Amino acid sequence: MKKQLILVAIVWAMPLLVGNLAPISAGVAFAEEKETRKVPAMRERTYKTLSEAQVLIDPKSVQVEEGEEPPDVKPDPKGAIDMLLKLLDRRGMNSYEIAQTWNTLAFAYYTIDDIPNTIKSYENVLKETITEALELSSLRALFQLYYSQENYKKALEYIDKWQALKEIPDTDVTYIKATVYYQLGDYKKALETALQVEQIAKSQDKQMKEQWWYLQVVLYNETKNYPKVIDVLEQLIKHYPKKQYWMHLAGMYSETDQDDKALSAYYAAYTQGMFTKETEIVMLAQRLLNAEVPYEAAQILEKGFKDGIVEENEKNIKLLATAYTMAQDMGKAIDAWRDATKYADNGELYYRLAQALSQQDRHKEAVVAYQSALDKGGLGKDVPDVNFWMGISLMQLERWDEATKAFREAAKDKDKAKNARQYIQYIASEKKRQEELKKMIEATGPETTKKVPQG
Repeated sequence: MKKQLILVAIVWAMPLLVGNLAPISAGVAFAEEKETRKVPAMRERTYKTLSEAQVLIDPKSVQVEEGEEPPDVKPDPKGAIDMLLKLLDRRGMNSYEIAQTWNTLAFAYYTIDDIPNTIKSYENVLKETITEALELSSLRALFQLYYSQENYKKALEYIDKWQALKEIPDTDVTYIKATVYYQLGDYKKALETALQVEQIAKSQDKQMKEQWWYLQVVLYNETKNYPKVIDVLEQLIKHYPKKQYWMHLAGMYSETDQDDKALSAYYAAYTQGMFTKETEIVMLAQRLLNAEVPYEAAQILEKGFKDGIVEENEKNIKLLATAYTMAQDMGKAIDAWRDATKYADNGELYYRLAQALSQQDRHKEAVVAYQSALDKGGLGKDVPDVNFWMGISLMQLERWDEATKAFREAAKDKDKAKNARQYIQYIASEKKRQEELKKMIEATGPETTKKVPQG
């Protein structure tokens, strides 16, 4: 997390830094600055040397008139550094000229990735009599450079100096200051400063940036203030409804035992097309099942299969079948259980299929499925149950002998013995009743048979 914040800060800081490193233009060099601070004027000779050095450092950075091409010169930052160091040895240089020479040196050193000398050059700028604008830009460059080098104490020192000089509070710099406190492990100060960013933004009628909100999330999380984490995330997704924030919010709802809200957040992310992984879709389906919303779970899985995101394997099809079973859509449940049996390595899925078929009074198919379950094996403690319910289906088909056999197998289990024996007795009495009825019908002759009510 700390490294992520470092990257966020540096990505923000570096473009500003490069912009601040370029030396002054001719217009700035000879213009009267509207400042109370008095600085010596820059002479033509010094300005010319600085301009030549800038061309060597980066020809494209030279200001040209519209339509003109930048100087066709091969960049030579090291040559510019030699030129500028000689300029510093020139007698008679005033403090402002020295400052601008160091400023240009900072530009050169930064161009060749010599950060220590870039920092040294900026610190030398601050030793001279300079304009407030140059002081502000140098201070800003310094705290950005120290931040990039993970020297957070020095970064904080220069941020404080910059803020003391700057009359109007700056949201970006205050944000960086908050991240500095975070890197230093001072979460209380970091949070106070992060909240200042929000206050400044409101006072200046600015919209809160994404990273400003998220820093609050990180800091409230560090201090284990989960209700505030949720509050800020709820604000964050209003302005920046990204998947990572929806997922984080849902996770925080779960963490605080707000399962209904967690489900709503996950579902909101799904409806916005943010779920592109099998694990995400299966997770949502499972949560919907737990919340007793099985039909929606089934629809989400079906779409996942159709879109090629969710693999059609035993686990996922079993989940689909369970969803349809809970939704009492037994036709689709049976289809799903039958599909799942293709991947079965034991009898469990056949057992579930048989149960679904039985509920639809499709007992002939159910018996086949129950038998397949027993043949496949691996049922463990469910064997007595399978035999018992197969006996029920066989009994519905009036296949009395097979039913009795199934119940006798079930009766071997002490928990099933009583009910199984009752059904065995029932079958015996029913068989006896049917045999007596048959004999009575046969004894009355063909004519009487016609009068016996049917059905």
